Amino acid sequence: MKLKFCLFFLFIFSAVFSQTTEIKGIISHGSRPEGYVNVYIKNGNQGTITNDKGLYSLKIAQGNYVLVVQALGFKTIEKDISVGNSTLILNFSLKEDLLGLDQVVVSATKTELNRREAPVLVTVTNAASLKNVQAATLFEGLNFQPGLRTEVNCQNCGFSQIRINGLDGAYSQILVNSRPVFGSLNGIYGLEQIPTNMIKQIEVTRGGGSAIFGSNAIAGTINIITKDPIENQFQVASKIGLIDGESTDAVTTFNTTFVSEDLNKGITFFGMHRDREGYDNNDDGFTEMTKLRNLNFGFKSFYKFDFRRKLTLEFNNSHEYRRGGDFIDKSPIFANIAEEITSNVIGGGLTFDYFSEDYLQKFSVYGNLQNTRSDNYYGTNQDLNGFGVTKDFTVLSGVQHTAQFENFIKGSMDLTSGVEHRFNRITERRENPLINPITQNTNTLGIYTQLDWKILDNLKLLTGVRGELFASNLNEKSLFIVNPRVSVLYNITETISFRTGYSQGFRAPQFYSEDVHSEIITGEVRRVRLAADLKEELSHSFIGSLEYSHQHEDHQLVLTFEGFYTTINDPFVYEARGEVDGLEIKEKINGDNAIVNGFNLEARFSPNQKFLFQLGGTFQNSYFEKAYEPEEGIVTNKITRTPNIYGNMMINFTPNERWSFNLNGVYTGRMFVPHVAGFIPETVLEETPNLLEIGFNTSRIFSVSDKYQFEINGGVKNIFNAYQDDFDQTVDRDPNYIYGPSQPRTVFIGLKFGTDL
Repeated sequence: MKLKFCLFFLFIFSAVFSQTTEIKGIISHGSRPEGYVNVYIKNGNQGTITNDKGLYSLKIAQGNYVLVVQALGFKTIEKDISVGNSTLILNFSLKEDLLGLDQVVVSATKTELNRREAPVLVTVTNAASLKNVQAATLFEGLNFQPGLRTEVNCQNCGFSQIRINGLDGAYSQILVNSRPVFGSLNGIYGLEQIPTNMIKQIEVTRGGGSAIFGSNAIAGTINIITKDPIENQFQVASKIGLIDGESTDAVTTFNTTFVSEDLNKGITFFGMHRDREGYDNNDDGFTEMTKLRNLNFGFKSFYKFDFRRKLTLEFNNSHEYRRGGDFIDKSPIFANIAEEITSNVIGGGLTFDYFSEDYLQKFSVYGNLQNTRSDNYYGTNQDLNGFGVTKDFTVLSGVQHTAQFENFIKGSMDLTSGVEHRFNRITERRENPLINPITQNTNTLGIYTQLDWKILDNLKLLTGVRGELFASNLNEKSLFIVNPRVSVLYNITETISFRTGYSQGFRAPQFYSEDVHSEIITGEVRRVRLAADLKEELSHSFIGSLEYSHQHEDHQLVLTFEGFYTTINDPFVYEARGEVDGLEIKEKINGDNAIVNGFNLEARFSPNQKFLFQLGGTFQNSYFEKAYEPEEGIVTNKITRTPNIYGNMMINFTPNERWSFNLNGVYTGRMFVPHVAGFIPETVLEETPNLLEIGFNTSRIFSVSDKYQFEINGGVKNIFNAYQDDFDQTVDRDPNYIYGPSQPRTVFIGLKFGTDL
């Protein structure tokens, strides 16, 4: 009898406590339901997503939980709930996260986490900011973060690069979805080949990141996160600009996304066509801005086998033609100076993600490839030998494992480890028999591990190390470099965070694409060669930041101070070696130690949902410990082409869902730029003036139906025409003597049609 009673009691007990209760409701933003919002139990493995009508339903066992409501671009909501035996109805109204305080980032640790919990400071430019500044390509959108500055380095080919904390583009690792597939040839022209309509957000970490992302991440990393297929949508847009009242710049883009009803599969397509006429500022017949035609197309798709297994496939193809010099509408062999480049880039990647049953372990296996072919002409005075072909081929494969330990010495810990192999081949062949062909094959094997340890609720330690084996057919010996990294996050209060860290990085002794790129100076072609005793660069980076972030009701405020100090041992520098076999030669050698130090400031403020203010600035000092000779006749210890002061600002006013007004600015301080003799009698080191570029644009949305909308936008870039006014002229000019804003005053107007504008 007692046994039967006990069995009956256990049956009732298990039946009661194994019951699940439904939680359901509607999630909205303003008067509209919000689809595809994540709703889940904090520190659990149960969750769901709202449908296109904003409805969600979640069944969980009875008990006390923290329910999290999270969506891109909105403030995260956390609510304590008590689940009983009756249906719980919970409705939520989302508020926009204009400053991105609750953004999820991956660049700090190579795993997803809330930006405020990242031990490494990550700053983000999201899709809304790119739209506010009317950026058509990645190049136009990178100026609006502290420590970042884009520049154009050649009037003939339009070679552009991005500098982080004053160091040139070769010191920055550009990633696409956390993968280093952006080849060095793409680093020359690729910034204008990535359309912003494919970008979800741009994550930037300043300071060395080689311990997790590999070589070249000395100044920092720029991680381009592409848009995921989240909801069914369609957009097509067209914009035309008039550069200085003379040259047109027409851009057409499209986006379309298809997602299945069960949200287990989806695909998003994107494309861009751009046609820009060449621009001649001083009417000497030679371009200051290249003629440019670009066609870009790609997609990103996913397939979920179940909640724990996901396959992601990406593809991108770009075809670009650019031409500079004179007689740009004729064949280059009829020009006095011509640089003509036809680039074809094709690439893609496949990633498989797997979670364990308890969601405490994640495995990722990935493979990427990218092939770039550049058919080009670099020549002067109708030189038939100026034609050539440059190729850059990259294959990347890797595996990564992340394990979460909820109880690790009274705290919690994430351990991330991985193995990554990268093969890169650069080749160049030219018609000129005096120019030797180049074939460089490099193999890089990286093994890394990283510990993200939450010691206390307000104290985090991030430490990791990466060992990298580098081998090249142009180097007699292989290199094995160990790059350590350590960072600390201490939340002094709920609103004040302190971060500090150290990292080591390196660059291998090899050709980069800017080295094989023919450089035309005053009608003469110059080449780069590697010094016989060239050895690797090593860097040591120290960084510290203090951040104040506050939000209450509708207003948000973020104030950031970041100090940095980087020293580079045996940096690569170029010195003129005169003429060899009829060609001007620059030799790549190891220079004396270089030092970059300074601080970044940023203030972002949103008093309500209508206003957004952003102001950022960098104050720095960049120099070599000893003088060197960047051009024959110039001796200096300065790192050229980088100002000591530069900054940016953005103001956005959205009075309602229809109107948007945007004011933005980029300030470039004085800097020293080499100016080679030709048009001028002798080579000198010029100090450039201060330049402030101001832009304004506005947009208005009209409803066509319940589903479709129509937008008209327009504005002016560089309103006050803060543009270089001392370009060289005629065939004897120095085309590399170019600085400041990339284009003069430009008036534009655009149209957009689709859903969810």
